[in-house]
Amino acid sequence: MKSDITLQPWDGFLAGEENALALATVSSLARGQGEGLSPLVLHGPSGVGKSRLLSGLVAERLIRRPESAVAEIVGEAFAALCGEASDKPGGWSEIRARFRHVDLLAIDGLEALGRVPPSLDELCHTLDALEARGAVVALSSQTAPGLWIDWPSRLVNRLLGGLAVRVDPPGLASRRRYLLDRARAREIALTADAVDALADSADGYRTLDGWLARLALAARIEGRPLDWPLVEPFLADEATPSPAPSLETIARAVAARFGVTLRDLRGGARQPQYVEPRHLAMSLARSHTTLSFVAIGTYFGGRDPATVRHACKAAEARLASDPAVASVAQALAVSWQIRSI
Repeated sequence: MKSDITLQPWDGFLAGEENALALATVSSLARGQGEGLSPLVLHGPSGVGKSRLLSGLVAERLIRRPESAVAEIVGEAFAALCGEASDKPGGWSEIRARFRHVDLLAIDGLEALGRVPPSLDELCHTLDALEARGAVVALSSQTAPGLWIDWPSRLVNRLLGGLAVRVDPPGLASRRRYLLDRARAREIALTADAVDALADSADGYRTLDGWLARLALAARIEGRPLDWPLVEPFLADEATPSPAPSLETIARAVAARFGVTLRDLRGGARQPQYVEPRHLAMSLARSHTTLSFVAIGTYFGGRDPATVRHACKAAEARLASDPAVASVAQALAVSWQIRSI
């Protein structure tokens, strides 16, 4: 049976001062009033709604101009396609036909391109081609384009030639509204003091979603209301520091992310594909455990403390300059926190 309800591009989107400029900009682009706004780069930490803004832009554009040719893709997929194209006869022509003749290109998670250099060059040429045809380009990343010091200067300048808009984490008022909306949609009865406590303690929408789901389940199992007596011990447990991951956990996680083996990380190979993840693993071990430089060096093939210090400094510099590596480090840290809950 076909529903009579038609979802609109911004149904369920919570607008606030933290995303007001971004929402106004993508709305202008969708209406075809984006002169000087493209390429648009939405930047900010994970979970602030950048992906939702891009998907809303695409949806509204197609409603307003159904004839538009639109390409929407995540950065990892774009980078993977470019990596494959460099090894495949005719691969580049397929990518160019797919992305250089659209009216709107949206790429979510631009930092992923940093790990596949050919994708950076291809994006630069794609921007040129789309600008020539008057197309709109909207991108998202965790950091502003001006911080990408290791990226080709021509590409960075092209991105800075449009508009970069920061999307901040939701403030208290927005978190409270979001919690009330989600609870109402799920038919969960929240007391006012529970709403205030949860909104005040959360750092973003994803955290609120997780908390609400777990608390609603606990309330249903225990047959009690979702009120302050239930929320208070829950938040106290959330505030307790998570157990630190083991050195083995850190090393195996980094090895899996970079496609190398644990033996590679602990061995003596000096090729860049092994050195970079080794440095990152040492730095993460130092920041997420209480282990000394000596202990970390012993695990990583008996390296001396000075070598570990150098590795940590090198990793910190890379984290500050390479959004892709910073994104990997952040994802690993979050995964360790989740496993320890």
